[in-house]
Amino acid sequence: MKSRLLLLLLGSSALAADSNVKPEAVAGNEAVKKIMETRPGRGVMRDDTPPTLPEEALKKFKTRSDVAIDLMAAEPVVEQPLYASWDSKGRMWVTQYRQYQFPAGLKIISYDQHLRAKFDKVPLPPPRGEKGADKITVFEDTDGDGFFDKHEDVITGLNIASAALHGMGRIWVLNPPYLLSYADADFDAKPDSDTPEVELSGFGLEDTHSVATNLQWGMDGWLYGANGSTTTGNVSSANTKNVKWEGQCIWRFHPIFKTFEIYAEGGGNTFSLDIDSKGRLFSGTNGATRGMHYEQGSYGIKGWGKHGPLTNPYAFGWFEHMRHEGDNKRFPQAFTVYEGGLLGSAYEGKIIAPNALQNLVYVSERIPDGSTFRTKDEENLLSTPDRWFRPVWAGVGPDGGFYMADWYDTRLSHVSPIDDWHKTSGRIYRVRPAAGAPKLKTFDLSKAGGDELVGYLNHPNEWFRKQAILEMGWRWSSFEDLPQKLNDKPLTLETLWALDALTRNIRPQINIGNGRIGPMLHHRAMKSEDPYVRRWGVKMIGDQDRDTSDLVRLAKDEKHPEVRAQLLATAKRLPADVALPMLWAGDAEDESGHLQLLAWWALESKAEKERAAVFAFLKSDSAFLKTTLFRDNLAEKLSKRYALAGGEENLQSCADLLALTNDEALRGKFVAGLASAFEGAEMPKLPDALSKALNEYIAKQSGGDLTLALRSGNADALKNALKLLDDKKASNTARIAIAKTLAELGKTEAVMPMVNILKSTNAPSLKRGILQAAAKFDDKRIPEALLLNWEGQIAGDKALREDALRVMAGRKEWAQILVNFVNEWKIPAKHFTVDIVRQLSLYKDADIDAGIEKHWKGLLATGPTPEKKKEAERIKAVLKTGLGDADKGKIQFMARCAICHKLFGEGGQIGPELTGYDRSNADFWLDNLFMPSMEIREGFGAYIVKTKGGQMLTGLMDAQDANGIVIKDMAGNKTALKQAEIEKMEASPVSLMPEGLTTGMSDADLKDFFAYLMKK
Repeated sequence: MKSRLLLLLLGSSALAADSNVKPEAVAGNEAVKKIMETRPGRGVMRDDTPPTLPEEALKKFKTRSDVAIDLMAAEPVVEQPLYASWDSKGRMWVTQYRQYQFPAGLKIISYDQHLRAKFDKVPLPPPRGEKGADKITVFEDTDGDGFFDKHEDVITGLNIASAALHGMGRIWVLNPPYLLSYADADFDAKPDSDTPEVELSGFGLEDTHSVATNLQWGMDGWLYGANGSTTTGNVSSANTKNVKWEGQCIWRFHPIFKTFEIYAEGGGNTFSLDIDSKGRLFSGTNGATRGMHYEQGSYGIKGWGKHGPLTNPYAFGWFEHMRHEGDNKRFPQAFTVYEGGLLGSAYEGKIIAPNALQNLVYVSERIPDGSTFRTKDEENLLSTPDRWFRPVWAGVGPDGGFYMADWYDTRLSHVSPIDDWHKTSGRIYRVRPAAGAPKLKTFDLSKAGGDELVGYLNHPNEWFRKQAILEMGWRWSSFEDLPQKLNDKPLTLETLWALDALTRNIRPQINIGNGRIGPMLHHRAMKSEDPYVRRWGVKMIGDQDRDTSDLVRLAKDEKHPEVRAQLLATAKRLPADVALPMLWAGDAEDESGHLQLLAWWALESKAEKERAAVFAFLKSDSAFLKTTLFRDNLAEKLSKRYALAGGEENLQSCADLLALTNDEALRGKFVAGLASAFEGAEMPKLPDALSKALNEYIAKQSGGDLTLALRSGNADALKNALKLLDDKKASNTARIAIAKTLAELGKTEAVMPMVNILKSTNAPSLKRGILQAAAKFDDKRIPEALLLNWEGQIAGDKALREDALRVMAGRKEWAQILVNFVNEWKIPAKHFTVDIVRQLSLYKDADIDAGIEKHWKGLLATGPTPEKKKEAERIKAVLKTGLGDADKGKIQFMARCAICHKLFGEGGQIGPELTGYDRSNADFWLDNLFMPSMEIREGFGAYIVKTKGGQMLTGLMDAQDANGIVIKDMAGNKTALKQAEIEKMEASPVSLMPEGLTTGMSDADLKDFFAYLMKK
């Protein structure tokens, strides 16, 4: 490291005082101030662990034998670094997020249950708005020895600035709610003016931990970015207005045409973004996999309760994270695909993902998985015992080194309104070969000629290949002869990108050879032997509205799954006459299920907007109706889509679907979609043609589909349904299905048959199913049937007993009766689990609360208590004498934990899987056993839902869309609720996990139990 920078670093102190914001400075009212002063934090909060000076921290790293790590910059030059990028001279632009976590000049007027803030105003863009502490610093290696010897703060006074990127003669800065661009015509890395252009406005500020960030240039000329999970968006540009969403997404902005769009939705907390050398998009995650792979126009899984529904209520599915094999500790949020050419073949094409929570960095292989990927861990790149090491960004530099921005703090969690962040620390690291630091001669691609830029297209470092192409696109008018030279070369992916960059802004396009280069280029690309050239040819057509004549042929002939995926993604963007025949690309095996979903999203986008074209295609291509894709994936969804949208025209489309075919199996798919659309309610008045078709279908099914008949208002259906419910010879499955339908339709005639089932000797599985249906009715005969027959018919089966208690705890009047029975010793208090008692406590009823105090005192305590401390100390003392028999411990685990948690592949999914945690650490187990609410894993937080029908439900949010939600309780029972049924929904601050799981365990039991938990 250069001596002058080294002296600066060593003269700094990570112990410097912090300038933390006090509650009174940002609270807009007393209620908010009280929350900020009293709300406990969750997750990894700040502690008394001392920081380590930069050079000493460097010595603590343990790396792979073939690499070494360099400290490139540290405090006070770098404080709270969040993001970095490189310009065409190889200068590193570091965004310092020093204003975090509260925007300057704003007051918080309210918090929601997820600690998302609502501010008193929208901040003005700089320089008009309040000046913040954020700044952009440029680092430079002026003599090419591999280390920075110069740095300069080039933009200061920013207020929640999350990323900066140079390009097109401008400095692009994400400063939510704005995307700004500062002119830098002379490329001196300084704005030509203090007043930037406001390119975009409307990015959310509710949670400054998950704002828009990670700017990246795409090879299509668009500027890409990520949006975090707990902020929303309502973004406008000069030519695009009010693009709205909730939560995580990948978005893009065209800097010339001034258009903005969501590229893909969903994922974890998408605070990182990487575009690999094939142009594929990935992000890290705050979960336990390596991250997400996005296709254009796709929808990904979200934490529904916290992050809200997808923008498309008819998505009917989503992409999951890439399947993963290896360490599944959360969370590898920073993410990059290494293609720098410096570290060697062992790293090329691999994912390198820092895990800020675990103070380590993964290396993971990408393995094809249908049209997407799965990942598999290799040896970790590095780790450190320094728990202040918090890498929040990763990337590959022009020198081929792997770089990290280290936030450097003991605290990691944002789920606290206390501003005690260590604001004066931060480091930039580089990982390079152990043989020595890379030395890169000074360069300036912004002044490079055409031939020099073409030479970079074969560079071993992806960064140079991409940056050369970007420069061609930004300076296309300077390279008149370059398109011809490139057109004469073999069509590689880089050549394709370069030709497109040079010609896409020319109207009309230049002539080369026998025709215009633009259209010829894309036709040529789709005939390439390289699937990634074909894939990008398809993408360019969809993005640039070019000649689509080859697309339908390619959709039927293409074999490569990734090209098929792009064909379907492009079909979503094109007019129906071209797009619908392209659905053939989805008729292929794909274990990931991505192709089938992409085909549905393409078809769905035309369902109403181009209805006539949809039916013209389905009528004209009878072979498509026979494909596996249509029969097993699209038919039912299409019918459901029209039925859910409702209205005369859409319901007529349901009838038109039935009229397409005489194939009873396919007609059955259409009817199934119709039935699922109206689950939970009676069907509306249907068009005569549809009503006739439904009745004919029901009649042909040997008496009919009774649940469908009930929903359609069939005159005899209710009588037949009640008869089936009473029929002891009917299957339990059929009786439960009918009970559920009757309950959803509010048919009170069903209450007495349900009561009779609960009172009589029947299989516990039947009673459990009937219970979930009966809970919909506010009728005292139901709790009376349970309580008066408790010993004889209910209590003997643990699962049935607990379901019955949950159902009775779900209504205030029933809960009062239940507590009275406990008070009178008619129901044993020991039958109640902690989640049931918590549900009772929600009513704030004096009599119920008195019963809780009497029978379950201390059960609801969620913080530290003397009793918990004593029990934890007892367990620690026992474990110090050695562990027991893991096989016996498995029995304890299955009895106490497996209903919710999976370990070594066995168990439930109510709570997070435990296999990948730091299981050898006894303190980890004890903290979570005795205080599970201190850190609730994202995606496993409970919700409290009150229905307009009087039910109180608690559980996990299993799914959410515009139609409603699904709540899953501790036993895994799922309750679907329409949006119209919900009176109130809020997040619970208390974990679903009960405390005191070790109660009643002997020393021997504990040794066995922990032997299994800590088994390697």
